[in-house]
Amino acid sequence: MEFITLPAKRVPVTARADVVIVGGGPAGVGAAVQAARRGVDTVVIERFGSLGGINTLGYMYITADLDGRTINGVSKELISRLEASGHVANILDKYPTITSNPLTHYYSGSGDRDPDMSLLAYDPDMMAFAMNEMLEDLGVTVMLRSLFVDAVVENDSIKAVIVENASGRQAIEGKVFIDATGRADLVARSGAPFVRAGCDKTGFPMSPGLMWKMANVDFGRLFEYQKIDPTLAKLIEKAQAEGGVPYYRRKRTREDTGCDFCPKYSGHPTLEMQPTLYPGEMLLWASAEYELGLHADDSADDLSQAETHTKKQIMSELEFLKKYVPGFGNAHLAGIAPFLGIREGRHPIGEYVLTYEDIMSSRKFADVALRPVDHIRVKTNEGFRRLDVEIPYRSFLAKKVDNLLLAGDAISAEHAAQFYATHLFPLAVSAGEVAGTAAALSVKQNKKVKELKWPGPL
Repeated sequence: MEFITLPAKRVPVTARADVVIVGGGPAGVGAAVQAARRGVDTVVIERFGSLGGINTLGYMYITADLDGRTINGVSKELISRLEASGHVANILDKYPTITSNPLTHYYSGSGDRDPDMSLLAYDPDMMAFAMNEMLEDLGVTVMLRSLFVDAVVENDSIKAVIVENASGRQAIEGKVFIDATGRADLVARSGAPFVRAGCDKTGFPMSPGLMWKMANVDFGRLFEYQKIDPTLAKLIEKAQAEGGVPYYRRKRTREDTGCDFCPKYSGHPTLEMQPTLYPGEMLLWASAEYELGLHADDSADDLSQAETHTKKQIMSELEFLKKYVPGFGNAHLAGIAPFLGIREGRHPIGEYVLTYEDIMSSRKFADVALRPVDHIRVKTNEGFRRLDVEIPYRSFLAKKVDNLLLAGDAISAEHAAQFYATHLFPLAVSAGEVAGTAAALSVKQNKKVKELKWPGPL
């Protein structure tokens, strides 16, 4: 590989803050709210032109709630703002049979509706506006269209982060920094240790995905047809015979991969779809082919391939739906998300690495920082069993760098544990709230984040 040596260049310091958050997705917003409410100057750096990340720009605007407890804290405040303006709907109330529909992303597998579960769909643009309004009200400085490119580290502490935007290259100094990138970009650039994304059984990361939506879908005709062909298997078989699904790939199973999570987004047509709050609008999932093993989190080539590949699959599935599936004949493409969902990024090696066994055994921690109420429940003969998950404060602390906190999908957790701990909108927001709280306490008490005595779960 050849290299080019760039000349030394002075970078202007354009902002200073107590807390600097890299990433304006759900975790970054949660962190910013809690830090600002505790009276510390806060800056959020966001590479796109809107807040919310995967949950707004990425079209992942459906989220589950159990007992009214999964959505809490800042995520509840945001949902309440949208409820007041009529931009949220409980899909399970609107379409009562949805949990017995094998194509729904939240299919229960049993045909039974968990009576404590709500499935909320919101308007993503209104959510982005609500996030922006909330941070503006709190006096948080939000730098949009600003790409984080590097970190300046001195004596095991981050002094500044470097960004590129319309004004050129700039340095943002801070006392405490939070990685809310979802890919652990700040971890990687600061020299903190991490493990590359990927399942320890297959070596492949969870496939990146792209959300898309169709409008003018006739749900009545679709649901009626599914009474005789629930998974559209007959139509897929017919289309295969006629060459109507060129990107068809059989979904992998746990037996194929040895992993519980890797097969979830492994086949096409995925046809995992969900009605939204608007009549006739259907939200769909598209995933890059699992066997490609794309590391869209840290490889520019893989990221480009994932974007191109998933869009080709979307076009293939769009044609299949319109030609073969009742209810889609007069439907049309309503949008492809501009934000590729990277389901698995780098895994920071924090002061504690949360494991799958910790999740499954409901392990308790003396320094518990968060008890997320997970949306996945196991149905047993006695009823639905929930996972009593705890995440320790140590999983929010990066090794080697003294003033770096981890948030959202960038917390210190294994491949499978991360899937349970932070993947939903409210879980990511809550993980951000922990980091934002810790950052503010560190500044207020003039202590390093690793010296804090954590006050207890949020």
